Formats: sequence, C-alpha cells, structure tokens
Amino acid sequence: MAFTDEQNEQIRNDLIRAARRCGITIGMRKTSVEQLTEAVGISKGSFYKFFESKELLFFAVLEDIHTECFAVAQKSLQENATLLPADRAAAAILAACRWLSKTKAFVFIENDADFLLHRLPEEVKTAHYHDDETHIRTLLEMGGLQPKGGMALAAATVRGLILTVSHQEQIGALYPQVLETLVRGACRELFA
Repeated sequence: MAFTDEQNEQIRNDLIRAARRCGITIGMRKTSVEQLTEAVGISKGSFYKFFESKELLFFAVLEDIHTECFAVAQKSLQENATLLPADRAAAAILAACRWLSKTKAFVFIENDADFLLHRLPEEVKTAHYHDDETHIRTLLEMGGLQPKGGMALAAATVRGLILTVSHQEQIGALYPQVLETLVRGACRELFA
C-alpha cells in the first residue's frame, strides 16, 4: 500500500520522534527497527522506504537535536538584543542548557552520539554533519558576539558549560545555581 506525500511526511516525523524517545530511554543500540515500526504502526519493510538504516534514522534525530537547541539559543539572542554582550551570551547558553535538560536530549548525545558517528558512512558525515563547535561559532557570529581570547576558546568554553547538563545528578540540588554561576562568570570573562 502506497502512502500519500502527507502520510510519508507524518510517518517520517513519527519515526524520528519514536527514535528520539528510544534514544533517551533505552539507547540507540538497544532499539530495534521492529520497536520503531511498531511504535508508528508500519511494517519493517516500510521502514526502509523512509531510512536506509537505523543509524541514518538516529542521525536524523541527532540533527534535529542540534537544530532545535541552536534555535532555542538563537531565539534567546534575538529576544535579548538590548543586553550587554556577556548577558546576551549567558542568556543564550542558559536557554540551550535548560532545553537540553528539559528534553533529556543530552542522554542520547552522551550515550550514543559518538558511537553513531563512527557507524555512519563518511560521505554522510561530510555532507551533513556539523559538530558542536561549528554550531557554537555560527551562533556567536550571528549574534554579533566577539569573544576576547578568540572564537576557539569561546566555543570550547560553551561546549564545556553545556556538558555540565549531563552531570546534574552528580552536582546535586544546587545545579541550577551552579550552572548560572559558571555561565555568567565565563561570559563576563569572554565577552566583557
């Protein structure tokens, strides 16, 4: 049975949502194509009309996470255009960290992203994958933020701050205040 264009788009989106849920709860490696197709109500054979492999589906999940997180930070920069650069940068980083925490997307990134990237064909990565540093540099440049110490230091610092999201439990109940302190201090240093 052929699907309409609208059904194709809906099924593709449903597969990505199901994969994201599985990536966060049980991990990519423990997720089977059968689980994903059952979740969206299609046959296993139909799965391959949408994605050539499970890895390419999870790559779509990773791309969506990057895109959504980037959009949250970009929106924050736009909404806070009147603030000083350090405060704008801090607001954007905090918005991204809060989004990652709320959606639990960091669980998939931490547990499966490296494994996934090693399993993808090189031509897919070359054509489509942009690492965190590329996203961070683009965000800062689009926001007109010129870090002292250079873009490489700023990108590495932002990446380090974002990585704290995956250590919330170890940091404990004061994590929100710790994150705010670290982000605001780093941004004052980078964007004074």
